Amino acid sequence: MTITIQTSYASISGCQNLSRRQVMIGVAGLTFAVALARLEDALAAAPSAEMAGRPLSPWVSIATDGSISIMSPATEMGQGSTTSLPLIIAEELDADWSKVRIVPAPPIEALYGNPGFAGQMYTAGSNAVTSYFRPLRIFGAQVRRVLMDNAARKLGVPIEELITEPSVVVHAKSGRKLGYGDIAAFADVPAKAPEVKPESLKKPSQFRLISKDVMRVELPNKVNGSAKYAIDVQVPGMIYGVVLRSPVEGGGPDRVDESKLKAIDGVIRIVGLPYGVACWPRAPGRRWPRAARSTERSLGLVPAWVGGSTATPEWKRLPPPRAT
Repeated sequence: MTITIQTSYASISGCQNLSRRQVMIGVAGLTFAVALARLEDALAAAPSAEMAGRPLSPWVSIATDGSISIMSPATEMGQGSTTSLPLIIAEELDADWSKVRIVPAPPIEALYGNPGFAGQMYTAGSNAVTSYFRPLRIFGAQVRRVLMDNAARKLGVPIEELITEPSVVVHAKSGRKLGYGDIAAFADVPAKAPEVKPESLKKPSQFRLISKDVMRVELPNKVNGSAKYAIDVQVPGMIYGVVLRSPVEGGGPDRVDESKLKAIDGVIRIVGLPYGVACWPRAPGRRWPRAARSTERSLGLVPAWVGGSTATPEWKRLPPPRAT
């Protein structure tokens, strides 16, 4: 959600003598008002654990009740990728955003890899929207075309006479309509996705979702405390591992003597990595402090770090701060 607040320097300068309490009361009132005004939007789309309904592509499944599951290929780290990437698909699909359920994509790089990182499922550098934008639009348009092809056959009309509205295929001449959920019940999904040329994609003036003020789908769960983070994951017999990394970029351990490292109290397993050493504590339930201590003790058993800028750690090569 975006909020635009217009003010003037005169009004700002006139508020310099406000107390901290007055400022916080004002902010709380603004936040409450915004939350009330946009609650409906906040509940429009929602996260989901798995795809539901008929798969129409590796990216989209549609259930007979009209709900639409869309894969999200990037990691949510507070930057909004969980909303923005599925929204791009939903735009070209002409999906009703209130019926969208967003599902984390499985680690299949051939399908969901980031074009900006050579097809890796890698989220970094504010790259996701830029790199996925065109491909996701095409994927969404392909599913829309499959729906329209099936609707044309069902209604017995040329596809050129059909248009779409959010989650509905419309034949204006006869006034007949088919919801996406209705089509999913009988749809014939081709083995090869239909060709969609970039010039056939929506014009910006036709966007219903892109560039519009849409509430981020993960935000309500973050606010009410129900959001699950990686650190919240618990499985039976779970243990916590710690990675000891090279102190310089591009470096790694000269060699790893696993027998000596395993002899350290509390270490159950050692794994040598190109950039460091990973170790796990002996007993399930021992959390970070014990694992970290075991890893720190193993530092003395790593003979040397090699590779990278071994002469000077990265932080020492930073330029000195400018004098002010």
